[in-house]
This record gives sequence, C-alpha cells and structure tokens, in this order.
Amino acid sequence: MKVVALIAAAGLGKRMNAKISKPFIPIFGKPIIAYTLEKFEQCKLIEKIYLIVNRKEKDLYLKNIILRYNFTKVQGLIEGGKTRQDSVYNGLKALDADTDIVVIHDGARPLIEKTLIQDSIKTAQKYGAAILAIPIKDTIKKSQKYMFINGTLDREQIWRAQTPQSFKYDIILSAYKKAYQDKFWATDDAAIVERYGHKVKMIIGSEENIKITTPFDIIIAENFLKRKFLF
Repeated sequence: MKVVALIAAAGLGKRMNAKISKPFIPIFGKPIIAYTLEKFEQCKLIEKIYLIVNRKEKDLYLKNIILRYNFTKVQGLIEGGKTRQDSVYNGLKALDADTDIVVIHDGARPLIEKTLIQDSIKTAQKYGAAILAIPIKDTIKKSQKYMFINGTLDREQIWRAQTPQSFKYDIILSAYKKAYQDKFWATDDAAIVERYGHKVKMIIGSEENIKITTPFDIIIAENFLKRKFLF
C-alpha cells in the first residue's frame, strides 16, 4: 500500500498579525510546520510527503525547514493556489498514479498524534474515505440577521471536522475533477467527496489537534506542549 501525505501550508495566516507567514512562527524555538512534518515523518505508514507552499517561499521551506530538520520523506514542494481547495488540487494532480491512499493535513495543526494519522489511513483503506472529527459540546444556535435566533440545532448530530482527512486516491482525485467541472467550492476535502456520493467515515479526533489561526491559538498550543514536555 502506497500512502502519501499532502501537507497544506500555502496560506499566509493574515489573522495572526505576524511579520512572517504562519507556518514559520516558532513555538518554543521550532516553527509550527516543523512540528507538523515531524509527526508525518515519524509515521511508519507514510511513504512520501509533499508540502504545498506559497511559490515565493519555496527556498525558505527548503533551507529552513526540510534541510534544517532533515525531513527525508519530503519528496517535493508543490506550488499553492488562490484557495486551499486550489492548493490541494495542485497536490493531488502531482501525485504518482500508483498512489493508494492520500492523507491531507493542515500544516497549521502541529499537535496531531501519530496514532490518529495511522487510524485515519487504516479507516480510509477500509471505507475509502475518513476524517477526524470531535463532537460539539456547546448548544448551537442559528441566526440569519440582526442577531435574533431563528433555530437551535441538535448538537448530537453536529461534529467539528479536523484533519488529517484520508482517501483512496482514485476517489478523491475523481471527486475533485468533478467539483471543478461543476464549479463547486468547499471548505474541506470531505465535503467534495460527500457531494459525489461517497460516504465518509468519521474517527474521534482530539481536542489537542487544534488549527492555529490566531495568536490565542499559539498560547493554547504552548500549554499543550508544556504538558507533554513535563509528562
């Protein structure tokens, strides 16, 4: 079984209000993206890694991340697109035709555990498509305008999607091709597969598997990492 990881790291992370792109922001001296790649480098089921990056930052990734931290599984840097969906599609089109499973992960989720990556791969192998997700704890309200509630959703049926999201390569590539033909845009990869009739199996994710989006998320990530260092 040939398993390839696509790490999406082409976004600039404007909400971080930082002078450098989000993947390069350090946590305890190490860039966010280095933490992420480390987990996939160490996962025995992953054969190759392709990193999707901003075109202008390819040299930075090569020198400051791949070579510096000796990520030997990283086989190439793929140029990102205008949106995350464009970036992932660029990555999918670049993979070898004999790829069996593709694991798609946000570069800004550095606290993913290797066991969850492995579970995602094995579940995709069995069902064709798998994502990590965690149940909602809060009550969820709907509001159309003027901040008045017009409905309360059943939280038992609502989950927060995470990555990695893993798929059989033929399933995800075919779904992406159809999405572009139909001009369908989605916020995650599973939504594209769902649209074209393939069921997606959920796996319980982790509260620690946060996506770093704002400066506050850095504080949360630091606290999670401190706990790992201590215990």
